Amino acid sequence: MALPKSHSQSVLPNPRLLVLETIEQFEDRFLLTVRVQQVPLCPECGRASESRHSHYVRRLQDLPWQGLSVQIHLRVRRFRCRNPDCQRRVFTERVEGVPPYLRQTSRLAEIVRLVGYVAGGLPGARLLARLAILTSDDTVLRRVKVPSSATLSSNSPDVLGVDDWAWRKGHTYGTILVDLEQHCVVDLLPCRSAESFEAWLKEQPRIGVISRDRSGLYAEGARLGSPAAMQVADRFHLLLNLSAAVERALEERSRQLQLPFPAPPPRVSLAQDSPQAKTTRQDSLKQQRRQRRLDRYGQVIGLYHQGCSQRRM
Repeated sequence: MALPKSHSQSVLPNPRLLVLETIEQFEDRFLLTVRVQQVPLCPECGRASESRHSHYVRRLQDLPWQGLSVQIHLRVRRFRCRNPDCQRRVFTERVEGVPPYLRQTSRLAEIVRLVGYVAGGLPGARLLARLAILTSDDTVLRRVKVPSSATLSSNSPDVLGVDDWAWRKGHTYGTILVDLEQHCVVDLLPCRSAESFEAWLKEQPRIGVISRDRSGLYAEGARLGSPAAMQVADRFHLLLNLSAAVERALEERSRQLQLPFPAPPPRVSLAQDSPQAKTTRQDSLKQQRRQRRLDRYGQVIGLYHQGCSQRRM
């Protein structure tokens, strides 16, 4: 393979097929004029063609250099396909690393997608602007929605996430299946049942880990459909259960967590004690919350009689 003509030539998206003609430096960017040097092949039938039709200039954004953005003016050619059996009459030559119809190179689009996946639309656009990659938040979100090439390489996931989702909220629910390694939706099941989940798993022998919620519906389907897979609780439901447990613990010990006032007023309690009555746990928590409201009300009344202002109370 021939060596590149210069160091600038070697940093192009595809130095084997692209030829650097000029470089212009402005205050905020580099401008590269590039042309294509290859044997044009029809993307429909794959036959080479030498019948040139026309050419045009594509304006592409590439990875920044030395803190400045890079814009490439790529001159691509159109050719006529002389294959009588081909449905395409005129085609534009394709260049690896430069996807069609985009205004960004493939490597820059992948960077924008990764930043948008981590930071989001508007925060991602602000972060990219600090890196001399000027793009809008809408473009960042579009890159996130388009799957990467690694996502399209495999159809059978190894780590599967399962949860329910609403076709119509409150009426009809289905099952959503997500590849947790490639961060994409694998399939949508029309119903929320252990039988449908079991039937789907039997067609996927590669699954090794199943992440699910704490309900027994998907646990039963995973146990029957993929008995060798490890079942784990997903992070969202773990945090949800943890927050609920901490909230219950704080409610039960709310009296110990209250700071004492300098001059606490006498407690006003309207609750009637009935030791003979049997109360449930929910009634007990309800009674504790009611008692806290009454205690706070009594404190406010006491401070009011002491002549305190509303701001001080």
